[in-house]
Amino acid sequence: MAIPIIDLFAGPGGLGEGFTSVLDGEGKRVFRIALSIEKDKFAHRTLTLRSFLRQFPFNEYPAEYYEFIQGKIGTVDALFARYPEQAEHARKEAWKFEMGDASNHRLIDTRIRESLKGEKDFVLIGGPPCQAYSLVGRARRQEKVNLNKEDERVYLYREYYRILAVHQPSVFVMENVKGLLSSKVDDKLIFRQLLGDLTNPVG
Repeated sequence: MAIPIIDLFAGPGGLGEGFTSVLDGEGKRVFRIALSIEKDKFAHRTLTLRSFLRQFPFNEYPAEYYEFIQGKIGTVDALFARYPEQAEHARKEAWKFEMGDASNHRLIDTRIRESLKGEKDFVLIGGPPCQAYSLVGRARRQEKVNLNKEDERVYLYREYYRILAVHQPSVFVMENVKGLLSSKVDDKLIFRQLLGDLTNPVG
């Protein structure tokens, strides 16, 4: 059985792609995405298509996929209609949803538990929004030293930590950007805050 993965703030799924590209000695995937969560509609479309392709053996995509790439099949929906079972799985796995509202915690937790189907050993991955910390983003906003503490993205990593505390994965990987190390709020490094919160994540 492949090890399940929960992917938060998944973007178009790059981190998940890395994990699901790992194969065992028989050429089977070591990891599988149980659930990926992303709010951006364009990134979510990519997530869903990639999930669809993972329903087939590694690098054995259906011929219709290449027809879709060539424009012979006009839409993703038309492609999915050829393989409804795989498409339904992909739509369930890739969840278009915005995290950050405490009122949605129960819904998110339920969806995670349903996706894991009783599995206790799983991997939690994700990249809490990097736009708040990235050097390019800070330059655009003319934030030379301190971040805008009213920007909700600054503290969205706590959503990741909450799920870490509640679901207790065997392994977790949290990815972000170089600018995280130098980002400050009120002249205090956000990275130190991040490490402090990690020592006692709140569920």
